[in-house]
Amino acid sequence: MLEVPDIHAIRTMHQRAMGKREIARTLGISRRTVDRYTRADVVVEAAPRMQLAKERPSPKMDRWKPIIDEWLSADEDRPRKQRRTARKIYGDLRREHREFDAAEVSVRRYVAARKQARAKKAYVPLEFKLGEMVEVDFGEVLACIGGVEQRISFLAMRLMASGVMFAKAYPHAKLEAWLDGIASGLSFLGGVPELALFDNAGTLVRQVLSGGRRKQTPEFQALGAHYGLEVRFANPAAGNEKGGVEKAVYWAQRNLFSPVPVAESFDALNATLAAQCLEDTRTRRRGRGGPLVSDLWEEEQRHLAPLPGAPFSACRKRFARVDKTLLTNYDGARYSAPAEYAGKALTMRAFWDHIELADRERVVAVHARLRPGGASLQLEHYLPVLAHKPRAVAHAAVIARGAPAITRYRDAFLAAWPDEHRTLVEILRLGEAVGVPRLAEVLESAMLHRAFDLESVRVLLQMVDPEATISAEALEQAWLARWPQTRVQSVSAEAYAWLSDAAAGREVQ
Repeated sequence: MLEVPDIHAIRTMHQRAMGKREIARTLGISRRTVDRYTRADVVVEAAPRMQLAKERPSPKMDRWKPIIDEWLSADEDRPRKQRRTARKIYGDLRREHREFDAAEVSVRRYVAARKQARAKKAYVPLEFKLGEMVEVDFGEVLACIGGVEQRISFLAMRLMASGVMFAKAYPHAKLEAWLDGIASGLSFLGGVPELALFDNAGTLVRQVLSGGRRKQTPEFQALGAHYGLEVRFANPAAGNEKGGVEKAVYWAQRNLFSPVPVAESFDALNATLAAQCLEDTRTRRRGRGGPLVSDLWEEEQRHLAPLPGAPFSACRKRFARVDKTLLTNYDGARYSAPAEYAGKALTMRAFWDHIELADRERVVAVHARLRPGGASLQLEHYLPVLAHKPRAVAHAAVIARGAPAITRYRDAFLAAWPDEHRTLVEILRLGEAVGVPRLAEVLESAMLHRAFDLESVRVLLQMVDPEATISAEALEQAWLARWPQTRVQSVSAEAYAWLSDAAAGREVQ
């Protein structure tokens, strides 16, 4: 069988009125072959390419193929725009391996073949019944919280039938954030669907067992039981099984967090996110002409199970022993407890944003949650100890790490009265009755007036009012009141009458 270029030459010569015998002689082929390909009913087709049963040997590329395969596998879990190109792979091989000497075209050919082999499979479009399923996942973005740009996590939840999406931001993606996000999302959606689909996050799944079973963390199991929610997990490395929520994560990154959001706190940011999610329900499902998401949502809410009457406690519970410095540890940070619990065990409830310490069901301390390495010490916990060890007030960490106004007052007080540690502790113990924040406000004013005594601070506490002014006379009276009073017996004027007689020259008896 002739090649296509030879056939093209025969037909071209024939169309130019060249004789068949001359064509055969010119091309070095038989006359019969010329007759065959000059017939009008012959169809010219490209010959099928031969497929090699074995890959051709490539000595220069063979040693680098496992590395390229590893890189391509790692890139499958990355965003499409952040995957290595063939050119980038070639450059990385040259930079990381000095002995690499294969040609760029060889790398390109191999990468193209591997990507073709890894080409996407065909999938079946899905449709969900109203109230049937919700999908949940976590994503990461940049945000500016309290003036600090930082990488934060956010939970994305999507109700699959109506397409309603919910997002809530957190400083981390730990179990407490998952629990709170799921509870908040179900409240936002207005009910509980039949089942929820999750990824195999280590915070939720302790172990992947055979037969599609999972060993869940106890807190996550409790959440499912509280809401009556059936939980399912996607197969490992099968992102297509929860494509709906992955689209929600992508949508949130491009719409809710672009440009980088700026907020004073996570509460403020989450209020904005909730408003934007509600705004998105005014769009149409499946493009122009489709139903409004809000209409579908309203219909789907009638198919959701009602929310439980009591809210879910989205926290981890642990028994925590308080040491002799009144501190207990959680997640690398330290939190103080009241003095009467030194050496005892308390129940710790760790929420995503705060820590509670409880004696049975009674909460005895609440702290804002800190990053690992931080310490939250509350002055009221250490005041009973300072009453027995007053000299420790000069270097107490609880004061150094506490309200700046109290720290400044302590330093100014001890500079004026170096040996009056007990008096300073008595002033600080006023915080037990009025609260440390109010005491700090008063001590700011007391330092300005150099009111370094208990009575003066008491007067200031009584005068703390937005419309009140500080009376200099009241402070003076309080200052004088700290000194001991001496009683003097009064004397009548007649007792000094003899002075008048002496001045007049009369004899004084």
